[in-house]
Amino acid sequence: MEAFLQVHDDKIPTRASLGLAWLRQVAPQFDPQSVAVSPIGTGQLAETYRLAFEGDAARDGEPRSVVCKIASSDPSSREIAGSWSLYQREVRFYRELAPTALVDVPGVYATGLADDGSFFILMEDVQGAKPGNQLTGMSVEDARRAMLEAARLHASFWGRAEEPSFAWLETGRIAQAFYPAEVFRQMWPGFRERYMDMLSPDHVVTCDDFAEFYDGYYAPLDRPRCVVHNDFRADNMLFAPDRLAVLDWQSVALGFNALDVAYVIGGGFDPDRRRAVEHSLLDTYHDELLARGVTGYGKQDLAQDYRHFTFAGIVVSVCAAMLVKRTERGDRMFLSMLDRHVRHVRDCDGVELLRERA
Repeated sequence: MEAFLQVHDDKIPTRASLGLAWLRQVAPQFDPQSVAVSPIGTGQLAETYRLAFEGDAARDGEPRSVVCKIASSDPSSREIAGSWSLYQREVRFYRELAPTALVDVPGVYATGLADDGSFFILMEDVQGAKPGNQLTGMSVEDARRAMLEAARLHASFWGRAEEPSFAWLETGRIAQAFYPAEVFRQMWPGFRERYMDMLSPDHVVTCDDFAEFYDGYYAPLDRPRCVVHNDFRADNMLFAPDRLAVLDWQSVALGFNALDVAYVIGGGFDPDRRRAVEHSLLDTYHDELLARGVTGYGKQDLAQDYRHFTFAGIVVSVCAAMLVKRTERGDRMFLSMLDRHVRHVRDCDGVELLRERA
């Protein structure tokens, strides 16, 4: 898409400046008579707005709206984003990786990135798409579509982690990017205290054990690394009848493929439903991975790695809850995620795996 060539690092908008004049500066191919700006999404680290075109100036084939993502107005969220270069990661993903990645993402018309970390991404408003909802979970068919997109992402960059052009994606050769042992061990006691009245004994025991044996999780796997989304779940997907577009690439990093797979399956279903469909979903993922050219990675390899990364959602649930702006929906989402992922760990006897590896 030609829009990837439109880079405007000097035209970073705020919520107040989003509008017709700004749009004409960064994307002059659009010429509506006016623009209506409204917030969309539930992101915790950034803000997203729809710019709806008004008037009858649209040319044939021109969209009636676009979407713009900008930095959060919350200081704590911006601090976290800055410490991990999350805004830079997302902008660079769209500029450098999206044009050749096999995964389906919204088209991007323009991007901007300032020295202070402020940014914007002006992107396609995917027509006919409905956003996923982490609280309600996923249908089996939508999960199968997600497996295909995960496999396409991972196959696009399989085994290329050591190439110099991917150095900006490096977070250290650890199992889960951004989360060394000390981060979880620092965050879990505060999470446990904050939500104690809403945690079950299984939650507490599993996470206490996880903190104790985290070193067995932290160590990298003996597998090829690839580009990993790292927050691959329903909230970060748009489901249209003819496509599934993956959003929110701010956590993109080098890592291990099974993390995305275990994360979306473990967090996307109630436990009984997950148990009924997970093996079929793993087959869908693995078949597509091979179809896209990956070799030397068998189904048994995937099964072992999947068991290891049942913990990935626990890490995100606990740490993200304590690091980003607290909201009522956020509390419900993180607690729902924690419950599903704890049950996933217990079903797979994950703690015993960590005891063996610690």
